[in-house]
Amino acid sequence: MIVIVGPTCTGKTRLAVALARKLWPAELLNADSRQLRRGLRAGTCAPTQEEVGEVPCHLLDLADPGQEFTVAGWLEAARRALEVVEARDAQPIVVGGTGLYVTALVEGYDFGGAPPDPATRSQRTRIAETAAGRDQLAAELTSREPSAAGRVDLRNPRRVIRALEILDATGRLQDGRGSRPRAAVIIGVDAPRELHEAWVRHRSEVMFRSGAILDEARAALAGGYGAPAIAGCGIGYAEALAVLEGAMTVDDAVAATTQRTLRYARSQRTYFRRDKRITWLHRSGPEADLIAAAMDAVAGGELSAQSV
Repeated sequence: MIVIVGPTCTGKTRLAVALARKLWPAELLNADSRQLRRGLRAGTCAPTQEEVGEVPCHLLDLADPGQEFTVAGWLEAARRALEVVEARDAQPIVVGGTGLYVTALVEGYDFGGAPPDPATRSQRTRIAETAAGRDQLAAELTSREPSAAGRVDLRNPRRVIRALEILDATGRLQDGRGSRPRAAVIIGVDAPRELHEAWVRHRSEVMFRSGAILDEARAALAGGYGAPAIAGCGIGYAEALAVLEGAMTVDDAVAATTQRTLRYARSQRTYFRRDKRITWLHRSGPEADLIAAAMDAVAGGELSAQSV
């Protein structure tokens, strides 16, 4: 299995499509928690038909805005998709920036089917509404399961709450960790800071100047989705809603979206840099060089990839 990870807006999908064509037949599996939302493509930068062409791409349009969708749910869908791809004797290429999705798939997490307790979840969600409350929940998690500091994004209250639910139900953070490991060649894609910042600014400009993200937010509202559900689907949608309400100018929305995206990218780098299995490629030269380097990583990985 080939896995392509890295910060947002570094060209992961483009590289994945190029590799798929080199290794044909091959199919993509989306590992981005925001790109699985239906009807919201501009702000999530979900792959378009023009981008992927003839290359199949799985795990898009899995959930409506605001619909709960857990890591366990994605993992189940990803395993089903892998069975389909492998039954066709095609090369699976997992691509996305949601680190926990990738870790869960490669390392073979089994979430034990732990169901949420509605009353407890509601209580913890209220606690997580303040910074002090979020710190409290993170401290509870790490005190009960010290390894959580390296396995859960402690700044993401939804993931902290879900980890606590699993502990409540099973007594372990991941029940059967490593029970279904996958051999994988993991490639990380990044770019020099100034170049990446320029790409992020350009993407934010295109989202708003074209009106695409505003149209999507407007359509979602007309479809009956609430503002919180829409805003939670990706960086830029809260700003788009503010523009539609007249509370923010397009210029301000572009600036805010750019800054939030860059902060998110920093957190992605922090997560992925801990994984020493990743071969990092940097987009500072011709695209052909990047593709060649990725192919070299794949060729070398075929000899040394191990299940972990």
